[in-house]
Amino acid sequence: MKKVLLFLSIILLTTVGWAQSPEKMSYQAIVRDAKGNLVLNQQIGMRISIIQGSIDGNAVYSELQTPTTNSNGLVTMIIGTGVTSNDLASVDWTQGPYFIKM
Repeated sequence: MKKVLLFLSIILLTTVGWAQSPEKMSYQAIVRDAKGNLVLNQQIGMRISIIQGSIDGNAVYSELQTPTTNSNGLVTMIIGTGVTSNDLASVDWTQGPYFIKM
């Protein structure tokens, strides 16, 4: 019985060790202009913000990226790799809810 409890304890501790906050997040979007037309094969500027508490809450993280859309208007980014003055890993995810603003 002691061996079973030891084994389960080790599994639990290992699992908790993997449950860490993200340092990067994948993001994809279809980009359209003001008239609703797809923006094809163009570099665009995007500001990404992580907002805490409510949609109108405070930005706890913000970055700027300049990705290029593909031939279908799709843009793919990794949030956490843009130009920023702070670190995505410093966001305290236990203090949510959080919203992503583009």
